[in-house]
Amino acid sequence: MKKQLLIAAVAATMSSVAMADIAITGNMKVNYKNTDTNGATVDTVTQEANLVIAGSNGDTKVHMEIAMDGDSAEAASEDVWLSTKIGDVSVKTGTWNGSDSIFAKDSTRTNGNWILGTSVAGAAVSVEGDSAKSATTVAVKGDIAGVAATYKMKSTSNELYLATDVAGFGVTFATIDADAVTSDATAITVSKEFNGVTVSYSDVSTDASYTVTGDTAAFGDAAAIGMASGDDASSIKLATSIAGNAVSARFVSVDAASDFDVNTFQVTRALANGTTLEVTYTDTDKVGSASDKEVLDVELAVKF
Repeated sequence: MKKQLLIAAVAATMSSVAMADIAITGNMKVNYKNTDTNGATVDTVTQEANLVIAGSNGDTKVHMEIAMDGDSAEAASEDVWLSTKIGDVSVKTGTWNGSDSIFAKDSTRTNGNWILGTSVAGAAVSVEGDSAKSATTVAVKGDIAGVAATYKMKSTSNELYLATDVAGFGVTFATIDADAVTSDATAITVSKEFNGVTVSYSDVSTDASYTVTGDTAAFGDAAAIGMASGDDASSIKLATSIAGNAVSARFVSVDAASDFDVNTFQVTRALANGTTLEVTYTDTDKVGSASDKEVLDVELAVKF
């Protein structure tokens, strides 16, 4: 009888594990890049692989990412976090990347991150902390007469983000009011679709001590194109679909000590079984031929 009870208990435990909501997904991409700097060419091949394990039990979720990038022979953990709810308060803690903005790319992961969030009078209110930096951010999100608004109060600055539709044009506005002198920044983007072609115009203006490092569709990777402190920039992007291919052209003009232009053309095609092929050509035209650069990037990526 005791053996039967023990078997039943073990079977019940195994059943609960089997019923857990666990999903395993991942992706991998391989890039061939040809870089021509004033006639000197360099060819490189890089790879990046990620495995994501996500589990949930009611309101509680656990997210883990394992990456093996470049020529590393060892896997490394990336985003690892837990989220749940305590009454009306949502809680998230662990390690993760924040969201990118037109101003800055949030690529730094730090341990001890946490967010507490709830709803107050129809607005989403959150307090976010970072133990590694001993810094907190208070954010308020809501809709004001059709305008999606986000206001962030940080330890070193206040940020405002607005997004709305005006006569069929999508309009976003963002500004940073920094505590440090000459460290403010402002950006605006206007976009609209015309006969299947989405046209976007973006403009970012900075004070002398601010460096734009954002990675967005408007400008691409600002850090990679070489924007420096105090540089302003404007961008026009055209995007459409041709014969099942996503096609785009982006023209960025940087107002710097020595002005330069970065023109990017990209074609993305969906292949079978979640695979995509993407070809990107970037031409950087700076003052003096020694600074010109052309990059051809061919990427094969798969998600599962």
